[in-house]
Parts: sequence; structure tokens; C-alpha cells
Amino acid sequence: MAGGKELLTAKRAWTCMAIGIMAYELACPEGELLSEGADRAIERHPMLVPLTALVIAGHVANLFPDRYDPIHLGFTFLKGQ
Repeated sequence: MAGGKELLTAKRAWTCMAIGIMAYELACPEGELLSEGADRAIERHPMLVPLTALVIAGHVANLFPDRYDPIHLGFTFLKGQ
């Protein structure tokens, strides 16, 4: 991009996600908050949903070395690296 500014940055992605989540939570129908949807998913998959949340949080917080991080490994595989 001209001037050396990147269009896609992590900061912009986090900002877009935060705005999108807040907009959804304000506009969603009764009973459809993200946490309410997660509650329903936990009822159906009591181990999978919390484990998935922990993996995502661990990835974002860099708690796993790359060689053990399932998200890093998955995207490395998809990118063919």
C-alpha cells in the first residue's frame, strides 16, 4: 500500500472484532447473546466448547510453543509451510 501503511493489521482486526461483537450484542434478538448461545452449545457439547475456548485463549495469549499450538499448526498446514 502507498506510504508503507498496511491495510491489514492485527490492531485493525482486533478493533473490527470488538466493534462487531458489541454491535451484535446490542442488536441481537432476546436470548441470542453470544454467551447465551455458548450456554446452549455447552449443554450439547460439555467438553468440546470449554476446551475450544481454552485453546483459542491459549493461542491468543501465546501460552503454547508453536510446535504444540493447534491453531498455529492448523494454519501452517493450510498455508502449506
